[in-house]
Amino acid sequence: MTKLSSCRRNCERHGRRDRFDREEAVSSAVEYVIVTGVMLILLVFTVILANYIFIEGPSDTLKHNSYLDTGERLSARIVDMHMLAPESGRIVMRVDVPREIAGNGYDIRVSPAIDDSGTGQYLAVGDGQPAYALYVRGIETAPALKGNFTGNGEYTLEYDSEGVW
Repeated sequence: MTKLSSCRRNCERHGRRDRFDREEAVSSAVEYVIVTGVMLILLVFTVILANYIFIEGPSDTLKHNSYLDTGERLSARIVDMHMLAPESGRIVMRVDVPREIAGNGYDIRVSPAIDDSGTGQYLAVGDGQPAYALYVRGIETAPALKGNFTGNGEYTLEYDSEGVW
């Protein structure tokens, strides 16, 4: 009993009571739980978004830019083809394009376009949803432009001025 009474006297002398010690312990525990909860929520969001931020986002940007580059290369060839095209005849050009972009296959489509005059064609590069689409105007009879993959990364563009295949 002597130790307990001397401790109480000591606490009273310094102005502390047991009640304040218990409140401080509860306050510290609540603070710890709140801070830990907030940090866990931030960690979960980081783990969920990390895949998109570090992998999918840059991969999508790479694919989009590669589709644009491939489309620009093909559109330059189409412009060259139109400049060289005879009034009556056929031209076949081979263009080197990558087999895969960002580890995935992709499509190059030359398709008829519908516009007011009924002429023109689209060149679309992408993986289902074209990332690059070029509208080729001035082709009077469709289909005058056709493209095919020939394997080994070669793509052939064929132009027939009469639109007959």
